[in-house]
Amino acid sequence: MAKNFFSLKGVKGWHHSIAGKITQFLLAGILIAFGAGACAGWGLIDSFSYQQWVHQAEANAQIMTYIVRNVYTNVAVGTSSTGQITRIVSEHKLGDPDSVIQTGYNPVDVLALASVQTRNPTWLFLYTPEKGFQGISNNSDSPEAKITFKGQRATDVLVNYYIGFASINGKECFISAVPILTPSGEILGSLISSIGDKSQLYAAYDAMLKKTLVILALVLLATLALVTLFMRRLFRPVPVLINSLTRIAHEQTDLITPFLDQDDEIGKLAAAIEKLRVAMVERDYLQRMQEMSQKMEYMAHHDSLTGFPNRASFSQALDKCIREVNQNGQLFNLLLIDLDNFKPVNDTFGHSAGDEVLIGVAQRLSLLLGPSDFAARLGGDEFAILQSVKSDNCQEAAALSQKIVRALSIPFTYGTNSFAISCSVGIVAAPSQGNSATTLMINADLALYASKHSGRGCYHFFEDGMMMKHTNSVFVNQEIINSIDNNEFVLHYQPIVDLESETVCGYESLIRWNHPTKGLIYPDYFINIAEESGLIIRLGEWIIRQSCMAAAKWPETIKVAVNISAYQLHNPGLLDIIVDALKQSGLSANRLEIEVTESEKLDQSIALPVFNSIREMGISIAMDDLGTGYAALDYLLIYPFTRIKIARTLIMKLEQESASQYLVVMLIQFAQKYGMSVTAEGVETEQQRTILRRISCQNVQGYYYSRPLPEKDLEPTFGNKVIDGEVCNAE
Repeated sequence: MAKNFFSLKGVKGWHHSIAGKITQFLLAGILIAFGAGACAGWGLIDSFSYQQWVHQAEANAQIMTYIVRNVYTNVAVGTSSTGQITRIVSEHKLGDPDSVIQTGYNPVDVLALASVQTRNPTWLFLYTPEKGFQGISNNSDSPEAKITFKGQRATDVLVNYYIGFASINGKECFISAVPILTPSGEILGSLISSIGDKSQLYAAYDAMLKKTLVILALVLLATLALVTLFMRRLFRPVPVLINSLTRIAHEQTDLITPFLDQDDEIGKLAAAIEKLRVAMVERDYLQRMQEMSQKMEYMAHHDSLTGFPNRASFSQALDKCIREVNQNGQLFNLLLIDLDNFKPVNDTFGHSAGDEVLIGVAQRLSLLLGPSDFAARLGGDEFAILQSVKSDNCQEAAALSQKIVRALSIPFTYGTNSFAISCSVGIVAAPSQGNSATTLMINADLALYASKHSGRGCYHFFEDGMMMKHTNSVFVNQEIINSIDNNEFVLHYQPIVDLESETVCGYESLIRWNHPTKGLIYPDYFINIAEESGLIIRLGEWIIRQSCMAAAKWPETIKVAVNISAYQLHNPGLLDIIVDALKQSGLSANRLEIEVTESEKLDQSIALPVFNSIREMGISIAMDDLGTGYAALDYLLIYPFTRIKIARTLIMKLEQESASQYLVVMLIQFAQKYGMSVTAEGVETEQQRTILRRISCQNVQGYYYSRPLPEKDLEPTFGNKVIDGEVCNAE
């Protein structure tokens, strides 16, 4: 809410605001205009009043001289060019004994007569060189009078006709003074009449001045009130817009700028601020997307669990080492490391314990690496090291391998549990034992297989004779072929839960190998080998057909999600396989979702048309394990995905790392912006579920709800709600 305009910064800062400055300007203008007018009026009134005083004083002078001439017939008068009497000419002083005897009037009587006619006091000042001017008044209380002038001597003033202010008996009066002169021009005295003292004359003037000041104050107050009201109404949007700008400056861009509907300058200002807000929103979004893209780029080349480079980074590093061998003869060793007895740790203590072991393995390996060595996690419990060789391949590889075997044989701890694992190492020297990435990897795999079959917890160098033995990959390839023919592969289905309704809305189809001697094998063991050998095409076709056949038996509201790899996408027969599987099973296309794994980069020229065709059929497409592998934001913008599945490695850190929460929130917001739904994988705790509900994730799956189940165990879960993390019967 906007604050009162005049309290933006308090009263103290009001005069710095626009309204304050405009108000001050208007008040100053009014004050100047009114003051100038008042001063001009006061000047005119003063001038007019003075002229009136002069005319009245002249009239008094005429009356006094007229009375004196009638009483003293022997006197003469002098006049100005306008006829105004300016002097009295007499042989003798007025009021001397001879004149009293001759006229029968003493000076007091004459002055009394003049006062009656002028209605103002009159004086006769007689002059003698010895005493100066001595005044006679008709006032019985003060018959004598004394006259002074400011800055002038009385003799210099009264010798001439004078109209103006003089001090008589200490009182300032406006007088007319007619000099009494001898015919020769000697001063005999002065006849003076007053029209009033100064305070009386200026009383009206002062009253008018006071009224003017009162009127000015009222005008200023009225102006201030009106201007304040006007400024308040005019500038009321300003503090609101300032607040909007302040919010934008603090990157709070959630509120739309107000006053956009006004068609004046305020509306234009609001529109400009709104453009700035929108630009800030877009900039912030792009910045967050850039940060996420950088994060995804990092994650695309690093294992999120251990922080080691992943298979993609390892492939690039291996290619670089091969180039350096060819260019400058820089020797290197390739060491493949596979953990022994790791699967029992996962099965007995859970994935959390297994993750701790993998993190510990990475930490121990990091301490053994030289400054130019490169280590990566290829997947599962398999690691690889590219060792830079200084002089002797075999000697340096053996020394490093011994340290690795010894370091990884030290027991690991998880909580109160302690368990020991070991590792097998396969070594190949470049370029003597291979000059291409494929050859080096095959030979290192053969050496690793030799270590496994030699009792594990040891290392072996590649030897040419190993080509004649059953290698790990070759052996597994043949086993995969036999297992497909013998129906040893089975599908398990993990429930996908709608967080809003807490009901099962679908299942993800997951392959398991029911090996006749090794028991139930997870896909981490054989999928990579199947992809490298091309058997993934045949195995993937079997998964698609079996998943569609199973889902066709489920309720219409439940979907099935099937994983396919980049190898299958690049196979021209994939679309025909999907169409045929839907047709034979009778499953609706909208109940099938294809999940794309990220074991290899996608070739856009091949994958995009396939994706578009799949979408045209009404089949959903999901980006699986977003946050690992090769996936980046541009994938989500290029390909027509309808869902993203956030990788388990991000979800498992939700409770500990705010950065993981931020990244997951960004992924969800990104998906919602582009109309994609979101599923979080690997949810294993109540707190993870709570966090995902709070940040508006739509679907979840993980061990918190259910492990992957065989098809025969699915029916009790159809349409049921999830209670306390378990799929329960609705009844």
